[in-house]
Amino acid sequence: MVLALAAAGQDKSKKAIEVVYDDVQILKQQVQELRDLADQNAEVIKALQDQLKILTDLFRQSMAGQAEAQEGSRALPAQYQDIVRKLDQLTLELQKISADLAARPSAAVPVGAAAGAAAAGGGAGEDRKPAPQTAAKPGPEPKAPPAPAPVPTMSPQEAYSVAYNDYLKGNYDLAVESFKLYRQQFPESPLADNALYWIGECRYSQRKFEEAIDAFDDLIVGYPQGDKAAAAHLKKGLSFIELGRKPEALAALKLLVAKYPLEEEARIAQDKIRELNEK
Repeated sequence: MVLALAAAGQDKSKKAIEVVYDDVQILKQQVQELRDLADQNAEVIKALQDQLKILTDLFRQSMAGQAEAQEGSRALPAQYQDIVRKLDQLTLELQKISADLAARPSAAVPVGAAAGAAAAGGGAGEDRKPAPQTAAKPGPEPKAPPAPAPVPTMSPQEAYSVAYNDYLKGNYDLAVESFKLYRQQFPESPLADNALYWIGECRYSQRKFEEAIDAFDDLIVGYPQGDKAAAAHLKKGLSFIELGRKPEALAALKLLVAKYPLEEEARIAQDKIRELNEK
């Protein structure tokens, strides 16, 4: 019986060892699978890192190109702009002089003078009475020809830069006229909505808030997806605040928050709404 019990104990130990061995083998297999999966993930991560590096390089190149373009537009020589303005002024002056010359009536020759000369050439013995001299009636003054439409002499970027520089210098009326002319000459330009926005900014700076609101409304209606639409909503609301029209200001600012909740202008609008509600 003792031998039988010892044999049975050995069998149980052997089975326990076999079970443990099998568990170890399973664990080894699972560890290997995890290692293989980690290697695959490492390759995927490396590929993603390479793609991210490529995209980062492309983005930096794009930003550098934009910065160079902006720097080039800022580096436009001021002397060149002055020359262009002087040429425009000379053209207008020449047109005015031409119109003045065309409007002057030509000198009329008196008919009586010619008749008197003919009488003086007759016979000496003849008693001729000089023909009465009658002054010629001047004809109607010729109308001056209409001035030709201005022809663009600058590229869209140059014309926009000139108008924007006038705004920066505080020449608001001149800037407004320049931006209006820019919109007439280049209506399809991608900066046409920006020109309209800066017209509103000029009027806002002059405290002509009604005219500013009109300009911002034109932008909001004409360019609802433009990059200046949110800013136009904000400045429209601020214009109403300056005019003391609180309900319209709140309506404009709330509309801005609803349409462009992620824009910086929406955050400013929320602050203004709280200030107006606290008053």
